[in-house]
Amino acid sequence: MSTRRNIARTICCIVAMIICGGSASYLYSQKYDLRAAIDSVRKDGVITLMFREMPDATNYFIVEGDRAIGTITVRNVQKLRLSTGPLFRVMAEYALENPQDESLIRAGASIGLRKEKERKTRDFSEPRPREMIVYRQKIVSEMDNREMVLVVAGKFIFGSNDGEKDEGPEQMLYLPDYYIDRYEVSNRDYQNFIMRTNGPTPRTWENSVYSEGDADLPVIVTYKEAERYAAWAHKRLPTEEEWEKAARGAGFEIYEMGGHEYMKNRFPRVYPWGMVFDPSRANSREYWESAAKGKGVHAGRTGGLLPVTDFDGPGNAPCGAVNMAGNAIEWTSSWYCAYKGSKYVDRRYGTQVKVLRGGGWFSTGYGVRTTARQIGGLPNLYSDAIGGFRCVKDPTILDRISD
Repeated sequence: MSTRRNIARTICCIVAMIICGGSASYLYSQKYDLRAAIDSVRKDGVITLMFREMPDATNYFIVEGDRAIGTITVRNVQKLRLSTGPLFRVMAEYALENPQDESLIRAGASIGLRKEKERKTRDFSEPRPREMIVYRQKIVSEMDNREMVLVVAGKFIFGSNDGEKDEGPEQMLYLPDYYIDRYEVSNRDYQNFIMRTNGPTPRTWENSVYSEGDADLPVIVTYKEAERYAAWAHKRLPTEEEWEKAARGAGFEIYEMGGHEYMKNRFPRVYPWGMVFDPSRANSREYWESAAKGKGVHAGRTGGLLPVTDFDGPGNAPCGAVNMAGNAIEWTSSWYCAYKGSKYVDRRYGTQVKVLRGGGWFSTGYGVRTTARQIGGLPNLYSDAIGGFRCVKDPTILDRISD
């Protein structure tokens, strides 16, 4: 018993030192309600904290200096009765706004916590403007007469730490409002562009025409061909960031209080519909290998492009865009470069090749993830006809519902 008592006394002393300031080297101000020692941290976002007093709230902001760097949500509290007094062991979930602050959350460290009732001056708390502009959720673009859906302004989780090395680091970015084509540009759409501009046909059309029955399939073009279409339609090709936000959404829930918005429940989507791959929701390799192969309209086929309206519904992105996983891999306007904060180096980084997103009908489920990157443009952007595309545009005053 004396051995157990000594161990408990030692643990209590160490924790008390941490909580009282012995290891609080990260905290440069007293702008918090209480402090806690970090006992352990798990990879799934669960943290164990030691408190000298019973936490009286469920949700707290994690404070570092003058910044609120994230939140914790208390799930379970256990009271420990030690010889030096009570100690409270708390199991909680934590979420950080910026993955770069992860180094602050480690066993043996001390953190400051502030109750959520004090909600002024938070990093991810953005005051709404006095006059908030609201845009229509859907529009039909004037030049090419195609439906577009709104991707609402705000922060979102970009990139992944769980995919390929060029997909990280995961980070929080902000994008303003923009519209994106609900469907990939089809052969029929591109034919309309050719007829109205008297321009050249795509390199992929044999004898300058698309095959009978392929009108509603995605057009496969070079980057420069996609760029010309976008310019004619008074649109542009999406950046990687715009494409990814449209495909996966913000990656967290927000709630409002006191004219501010706050982050909670972090869940960056792996696929447009959620976290788990479902071969019935995307035109991918697994779709053609599934039990449904050889039935109905796909009888006898082993793969290939499908109409741009297929998979509308179960495979949709949060904004309502269709086929952002599989079917035709899609051009973006972004050069293949490292993300901010990445230490990974690829000899192809630079201004030679462009990034394509979404994977294609030939890709596996891993290849159609919302963060997966592929490249195109070899030997050049004028001749590498490997991708489909969809366009984006910035809202105008005509797209407003109200000011």
